[in-house]
Amino acid sequence: MLASYRPLLIRYAAMVTVGLVVMNLGVTLIERNNPARALAGRLQKASQNDYVFIGNSLMAAGIDTGVCQKQHLACLNAGIGSTQTSEHAAIAEETIAAGIRGKLVYGFMDLALSETPEPGWKGNRAIAFHLKKVNIPESYGLSAISGLEFTFRKSIPVLTYQDSLWAKVERIRRVVSDKTLKRRTESNAFGRASDFSALEDGSSERFVARVRKAMTKQSLLCPEVMRLLNAAAKDGREVVFVVMPMPSQHRNAYYRTPDWQAYLDRLATELDALGARLVNMDEMAVDSDFSDAVHLSPTGATAFTEFLLPELVRARIPRTGNPVGKSRTED
Repeated sequence: MLASYRPLLIRYAAMVTVGLVVMNLGVTLIERNNPARALAGRLQKASQNDYVFIGNSLMAAGIDTGVCQKQHLACLNAGIGSTQTSEHAAIAEETIAAGIRGKLVYGFMDLALSETPEPGWKGNRAIAFHLKKVNIPESYGLSAISGLEFTFRKSIPVLTYQDSLWAKVERIRRVVSDKTLKRRTESNAFGRASDFSALEDGSSERFVARVRKAMTKQSLLCPEVMRLLNAAAKDGREVVFVVMPMPSQHRNAYYRTPDWQAYLDRLATELDALGARLVNMDEMAVDSDFSDAVHLSPTGATAFTEFLLPELVRARIPRTGNPVGKSRTED
């Protein structure tokens, strides 16, 4: 009896196979300009640089490579939004394995270097699927099952880009909703400006509690940052960590406390011991330089890059405080 259904089953299987192939080809086409995929492609083509900038959207928005060119410096901005220290370490490892030269400059805010990132491949964190020279399961310390899941998702575009596809659907939903309700929502290259307020702690007391919790640890540096530093040390690569500029509201709420200053002092000491450096540039922008609660605008990025580059070539960068002895802040 089953033999009589065999041709039909074969036909259905062929249709499903063709459908899956077409769907995956379509997803690959739709995601041809995916930010994670694009950055991975740029890393494959890059070679000699003076500086390689690494971090999330703060760094992606905060560095104007045109300023580098005017100063006859070759700079690669490898910052990418919605990523965490695990992806930044992997990008650094890819940079090193690919033979891309240049001092690594890692921009961050708050306790990013101390707090363990959340697991997952959501959004641009899927850049891990596109890195060619890093063994992600080994680098991330994935279990055997998680490693198999990663390999499976990496080989199937629909799964690789599933979060990116849902993000596109959400953007369309928001646009339709705004038009239907006749709302005007401020946005920038990274999304709705109002969404980035969620990156802030929301309470000075909660932020102080997080700082104090970090200070109880034997080391302030999370394993992902240590992975980055170890890879850089093996390659003889210098790493500079930069506290990125923040608006006055953020600084007043979170940074102007004895706990935060004690945290920065200890962080600088630990990085010194590991051959890295810390430069605090949280005051090196005025409020009008920002496009939202945390990101620099294009003009703000130009001004900040002009301030930052001279500090990167100094023989010794002050570990804490304002690195150039002055401030661009308005308060």
